[in-house]
Amino acid sequence: MRPWVQKARLHAGRVQRSWQNASRLQTALVGGIAVVLLSVGAVATGLTVGADGPAAAAAPADVHASAPGCATVGDDAVEQAVPSAVLETAERGPLSDASGSSCAWTSLNDGAAPARSISIDFEAHYTDKSGEVSGDRRASEQLRRLAPVGGLEGAVPVNALGEGALAWPSRSGGSTAEVAFRSDNLVVRVFYGGDEAAAGPPMSYDAAREGAVGVAESVKESL
Repeated sequence: MRPWVQKARLHAGRVQRSWQNASRLQTALVGGIAVVLLSVGAVATGLTVGADGPAAAAAPADVHASAPGCATVGDDAVEQAVPSAVLETAERGPLSDASGSSCAWTSLNDGAAPARSISIDFEAHYTDKSGEVSGDRRASEQLRRLAPVGGLEGAVPVNALGEGALAWPSRSGGSTAEVAFRSDNLVVRVFYGGDEAAAGPPMSYDAAREGAVGVAESVKESL
């Protein structure tokens, strides 16, 4: 077994534990490329909610009452991006004023398939208890915070995914692409990268971006 495969599998177990331990961002090496497997913020457990504190549930105006599960991502879209994909991570939990979930697939178990990984994070934002800040507004603000500084960091708009949607080279390095878009009060992030073929080389950034956008479009259609 190649060393990077062992490292990636070990990381998959750490990803699952990291959700429970409320850790932040982690990465895995796939074909020598850093591919993000988890980026949803720390899970908030045992929240103490005051009169105007974090909302424990969605308001009637919040379209998405909770973060979707991994079934929202179609099997065909996953298989096209990551042939012989295996679901490595499927986690869901409460966040402050939100609900989060994270799904990650890799092709690490099939030596005949290109080594690739795709991670999708969902965060459904809730209207605060005062009713002054809507879930839609909070999602829009998060999308703006996620985005890099436009063309300075290679970001380009993805008009097909709606207002504010962007694609850019992932901060994890290599040729991995990241896409983020919003659907009402839900923010969706897609990370994608890996090898062009079973024996390499790494796919180009353009190919990674195209794959990430394709999966994001499939997710948007299913919401």
